[in-house]
Amino acid sequence: MTMVEPIAPEDSRLVFGNSHMVTVMVEIASLHGETFSSKLIADATRLSPGIVHPLIQKLLRAKFIEFVERVPGERTILYRVRENPWWEAASQYTRDREATDRAQAS
Repeated sequence: MTMVEPIAPEDSRLVFGNSHMVTVMVEIASLHGETFSSKLIADATRLSPGIVHPLIQKLLRAKFIEFVERVPGERTILYRVRENPWWEAASQYTRDREATDRAQAS
């Protein structure tokens, strides 16, 4: 089993121009195709909504994610992942991280 190294914020900045983009993408990938909102990602990553919302918008403009629907009676907007090789890499990272966490717990 390979140890999964956390992706450092400086590496995220180097690749994506933002220190938190990889954290957001990995969290989205860990949902395994489920719909999500900016609030869900902000809560899960413990990043402020002011950081997460613009990153979600960048992913939307880049067509990495797509709009699903606005929750009736709320301001909540749901998104889902679009097919993309980057998501495959992020998904593999989350699978490896989960396996490492399980192995360390045993």
